[in-house]
Amino acid sequence: MRQLLKCNDLQLAQKVHEMEKYGPEDDPVLSRFRALRTDLSRMSWNSFVAALGDCDAGPLARTGVMTFPLDEGFAARLAKILLESPRTEMRRDDFAMGWVGTAAAQCEYLNACNEYRAFTPEGMALIAEFLQTIGPGLEKTLGHRFRIGSMRQFQLVPERVASGRHLDGWPVAIRKLFILPQGCGRSTSTTWFRQRDGQQLELESDKPIWVVFENSVVWHAAVSAKALRPTVEFDLLPARETSLKPFYAGLAGWYPWFPTEASLLEGTRLALAQCFPEQPDKGLKSRLRRLVGRR
Repeated sequence: MRQLLKCNDLQLAQKVHEMEKYGPEDDPVLSRFRALRTDLSRMSWNSFVAALGDCDAGPLARTGVMTFPLDEGFAARLAKILLESPRTEMRRDDFAMGWVGTAAAQCEYLNACNEYRAFTPEGMALIAEFLQTIGPGLEKTLGHRFRIGSMRQFQLVPERVASGRHLDGWPVAIRKLFILPQGCGRSTSTTWFRQRDGQQLELESDKPIWVVFENSVVWHAAVSAKALRPTVEFDLLPARETSLKPFYAGLAGWYPWFPTEASLLEGTRLALAQCFPEQPDKGLKSRLRRLVGRR
C-alpha cells in the first residue's frame, strides 16, 4: 500500500476503495489504515458538526425516539412495490467510495436476518414522494439540516436470533429513520428502545408509521416475531443544506467516513501516510489542520 502514496488524492481514494471491496480483509496494513481512518473520521465529523451549531437541540433530543403516522394509501402502495421488488443480498463489495462498508461475515449475518429487496424506479419515486412530504417536519424534528446518507429496504425475517441491545457506534449526529408500511408489533416484529429519559419503549402499531431515532445514543434491538415485517431504512446525515434527494450508497454502504468529499481525500491520505511514519512528512500536519478545520 506504500506505493499508493505516489498517487494523487482522488486516485488514492479510488484504489483504497477497490482494495476494500476485493482485497483480503485480514491484510495487516489495511487493518492499520482502517484503525487510523476511524480516528480521523471521528475528529472530522466532530469538527463538521460543531461548525453547524447545536445538532442536539431538536424535539428528537428529548427522548431519542419519535414516531409519526403514515398515510395508509401511500403505505399500501409502498408495501406493494417493496414486496414486488426482486430479492437481493448484501455483498461486501456493494458500497459507495468513501462510505463505511460491511465485512463479509456481517453481510452473511444480515442476509440471514433480513430479506433484502432491490430498489426499482417505481419504488424510488415513492420514496422521493415520502421525503418531499416529511422533509420540512423532519428538519424541525432533528433541529438541523440533513441529507440522506444511505438507504435499504427489506423484510425482517421472523424467528431469527437478533443482534441484542446495542448502540451503533456512529457519529452521534447521524440518525436512522424507518418506514413501517404495515406497522409493527409483537406479531410482526418490532424494535425495542431505551429512551434518553430512561423509559423503555417497544414499538406497537397496527397502522403504518415512520420512526426516527438516535441509533448511536439510544440503546435498541430488533424483536423478532412470527411474520415478515417490511421496512424501508434511511441513514440521515447532518448537512449544511437540507437535500431531500434519495441517495443509495449500495446495500452494504452506511455513512461516509468523512462529511465532505474534500475531507475524504484529506483523511484517506492522512490515514495511509500514518501507516508509514518513516516516510517524509510532506505537509501531513497542514493536512491534519485542514481536515479537522473543514467546514
